[in-house]
Amino acid sequence: ENPIKKPSLIDLNMTSKLLLLLQSLLALLSSPLSFVSAFTMSSIPTARHPHCDLPGDPSLILQTNVDLGDKKSDVMKELSALVAKSLGKPESYVAISITDNVSMLFGGSDAPLALGCLYSLGSINMGNNGKVQAGVTDALQEFGVTEDRIYINFFDVPRENVGWKRATFAG
Repeated sequence: ENPIKKPSLIDLNMTSKLLLLLQSLLALLSSPLSFVSAFTMSSIPTARHPHCDLPGDPSLILQTNVDLGDKKSDVMKELSALVAKSLGKPESYVAISITDNVSMLFGGSDAPLALGCLYSLGSINMGNNGKVQAGVTDALQEFGVTEDRIYINFFDVPRENVGWKRATFAG
């Protein structure tokens, strides 16, 4: 008799499950984010919520250490149109807040600079973010803020985390 036994279908199935588990554990140990995106996100089915097709609420909050003077309102209107166009959202949902004359440092220097955050329900991606970054840079250039002294952080916010009209966009 042959001492080497042929593996059964059950043995092969268990072996493949163990290999998958081992690969997942190795991925988790080497990079928790890659584990989450490669394993968890791809293995969980997701359904689009019906509210996902409603207009979002892009909000740009910008601070700068320069004085925008009597042009502040014009800059805000320019950025409102920019955000709407760049993200493909109705301008009626866009909120812009600019605080100028703020005490700020960037790289240890108080030379003209700007820091901002853009929050949106969807439409946050490399292409759209680049359009907004370029447009903000253009708008602040005449005030001496150069492209290498502007940081904008972009946040794709879940609908349940944005409130409006006594509720959230999730319902």
